[in-house]
Amino acid sequence: MTTLKPEDHERLAMELVTFAKDELQRRKKAPILIRREDIDAQLKDARFPVHMVDPRIGSNQKTFRFWKHKFNSGADAQWKYLGHRHTVEGIIYVEKGEGYSVIDGIEYPWKPGDLICVPMFAWHRHVVTSTEQMVYVAATTGPLSMYLGLAVYEDERFPEHWIFADKGEESLKTLIPGKTDAPEGSTKVVLGPQAVAMSKADQLYLDALNYAPREEERRRAGRVQVRGDELVFEPTRIGRIAPAIEPATGFHVQTIGTLFAEIPPEKKSGAHRHSYEETEYVISGNGYSIVEDQRVDWKEGDTLCIPVFSWHQHFNTGKQTARFMVHHNRPYMQNMGFLMVEHGEDADQ
Repeated sequence: MTTLKPEDHERLAMELVTFAKDELQRRKKAPILIRREDIDAQLKDARFPVHMVDPRIGSNQKTFRFWKHKFNSGADAQWKYLGHRHTVEGIIYVEKGEGYSVIDGIEYPWKPGDLICVPMFAWHRHVVTSTEQMVYVAATTGPLSMYLGLAVYEDERFPEHWIFADKGEESLKTLIPGKTDAPEGSTKVVLGPQAVAMSKADQLYLDALNYAPREEERRRAGRVQVRGDELVFEPTRIGRIAPAIEPATGFHVQTIGTLFAEIPPEKKSGAHRHSYEETEYVISGNGYSIVEDQRVDWKEGDTLCIPVFSWHQHFNTGKQTARFMVHHNRPYMQNMGFLMVEHGEDADQ
């Protein structure tokens, strides 16, 4: 153990006191707008995903990243049999191409405008059946898993970096990292769900023992796909909203969610601020946003990274409906007890 001096303890204590104001300054310095032309220029020759929002490149988001990628078909396909899996929740939006994804052994066909929600630690790969490349954007909770020290990415192309997949058949197929070949439970001594608790305290322990297999069932029972042509927009105080991937819509997500928002031509959204992180991808339209006291002009293909708890409002200055895909970590903030939303102005209807 490192022996600290009195001034070291004082420094550590004062970091807690000053963190909030320092964080406000960090949010102000972080980029809000990511332009489409900058991303597309990098995507042209990219072998790996092009990162748009990620704390490692200066973004102020802490729990999820947002990136763009492309896939070829046939012999140039990136994955052949397993794909990859990871201890993060992931949401994919297809922009171009047609094909299907194999997720936990099940095929899910997709086309432009569709969403895929990959269950945590499920093997998945994408197969392009059209002559056109698959181009997609994705939000994944890698930053949170990395911060917690629990990020595991297993990829068929890099078996030398596998942690669990080479430990046996069950370890290869499970959606629970570290699960053994035991039929129940998550330990070598298996009690199973029918075990009788010796006390209230023992029941808490049994609940912990059986949490992992029940969690695996929940992951496999949750929805995986949203068809773009099935989105239903409804009026709200903040604007026209179509909930997509949320716990309330049947998806087993605990850290991230997705909705779509529309603003009619020459109208504005409502104004609000909230404690959750939010990344907005402009699917169509053009206009500007007021984020605190800063004007940010945007167009189709741009991305907005909204600083936490910043007032923001969007204005459609074009002749067509503006549509946004909005990723957020509202489920995580709600699970943590940190969810807070303040409403400032109603949207034009």
